[in-house]
Amino acid sequence: MTTITDVASAMQAALVNQTDAEGRVAVPGDLPTQSDQFPILKLRVVSETKTPLGRGTPQFTTLVTIRVLGEVSEPVDPDDDILVATIQAKLLALKTQVERAIINSYPLFRIVQQLVSVQTQFAFTASAQRLAGIQSDYAFEIYEGPEDFAPVDADDLEAVDLDATNYPPAGFAANLQP
Repeated sequence: MTTITDVASAMQAALVNQTDAEGRVAVPGDLPTQSDQFPILKLRVVSETKTPLGRGTPQFTTLVTIRVLGEVSEPVDPDDDILVATIQAKLLALKTQVERAIINSYPLFRIVQQLVSVQTQFAFTASAQRLAGIQSDYAFEIYEGPEDFAPVDADDLEAVDLDATNYPPAGFAANLQP
C-alpha cells in the first residue's frame, strides 16, 4: 500500500544530505526562507490523477506530481558578469544533484512503479541578493488497489427477512433448480 505521503517522504529522505542544501529540505514547500538558509530545497505535492483499471473494482493507476523548489543566492553586483555565471552554475549544480539523488533512490523506486516525467523551469531575480531558483515537477506512477481503501463500515448480516414484502413482484419467474 503506497500513499502520496509515502512518496513525498521518500523523496525528502532521498534529498537530505545529498545536495548542497544538505539537511535544508522543507516539507511542505511553502515555508518562509531566511537569507542565511541558502541553498534550500522545498517539496510539495501539487497534483494527483487516478485512472481506473476497470469497472467495479477499486484499482487505480495514480499519477502523483511532487514539486521540488530549489533556491540559491549570492550578493548582487550588477557589473560582475562572473557572479551572474556563478549563480547560474550553482543553480545547475543543485538541479543535477536533486535529479541524481531522486533517480538513484532505491527506497523511493521501491514504492513507485515508475518515474513518468520531470519538467524543470528556471528563474532568476536581482534585489539585495541575486536569487535563482528551479522548479522541478516529478511525476510518479503508483498503483492503488482494494487494500489502499478503507472498508465501508457496515453491520454484519445476521439474518434475511423474507416476509411478504420481500418476495419478487408478481409475474416474476425464476428457475432456482440446479
